[in-house]
Amino acid sequence: MDWLPHIVVKADDDASVKTATTALRTFDTGFPGHKATVHCIGARAHTVCKDWCTAGGHTLLEYQPSVRQSQLHYAIVKGSRLPVVLIRGTAVFYDDISDYSTTKLFGAEVFPKRYTQPGNDKLITLAGIEKTVVFVAQPMKLSAKVEEVTKHYQKDVAKEAKGSKKWDCQAVIIDGKMYYQESGIFNLVYQWDKSLFTNFSKKTSAKFESVFGGNNYTEMVRRLEEYGYDTDILLKYINAALNDNWKGVKGCRKAYLDMIKGLVIK
Repeated sequence: MDWLPHIVVKADDDASVKTATTALRTFDTGFPGHKATVHCIGARAHTVCKDWCTAGGHTLLEYQPSVRQSQLHYAIVKGSRLPVVLIRGTAVFYDDISDYSTTKLFGAEVFPKRYTQPGNDKLITLAGIEKTVVFVAQPMKLSAKVEEVTKHYQKDVAKEAKGSKKWDCQAVIIDGKMYYQESGIFNLVYQWDKSLFTNFSKKTSAKFESVFGGNNYTEMVRRLEEYGYDTDILLKYINAALNDNWKGVKGCRKAYLDMIKGLVIK
């Protein structure tokens, strides 16, 4: 399957520019011989993205800081006829992943259902798609499914707002508990019909890593400290990414999942 790569880059502070652009520096390993479209949100990582695109013959698109990743994912899928792969700027590639194939609408990894905050059983985050790498094999069918699911409760309100907020997060309160679905059309479709999705195999997952919190690792550290976590666990992976030590980044996803395993709801 011939994939068209789209990389979404956003650095929320100057310190996070390197960790927010690891996908650029490892792209040739994951997608040798491919040209990417880079979607740069905000100005902080603009120079890095521009230089990389110029040197490699890739395409650069620029957006205001208010634009969100899930919003771009919706627009990219809706405007595509051919298979696309959506890549977060914080991805790190270790092997050629461009030979991935699926007969379903899309393939990705899943994060488990869990309590949103330690010590609070009233807030629950539903299981959902981990958006570091998402292969969309049938974008037209996926777009049609989104329209089918949302037509009864999220109608287009104006021509210029067509499709607005169909990609956004959702929350519902049931019996004294709030259930939160993270943003993205992939989470919407995953919750609607899991048979339309393929979970990555261990072989596929081993070909890439994610620098968790890479878009804004200072805020991630602050939030983890607030909840009483040992931030040194993830900081070692952040430091490895800052130094292009890709071997040192390996295992970051597992470390994060191990950290929150006490919150996971079976």
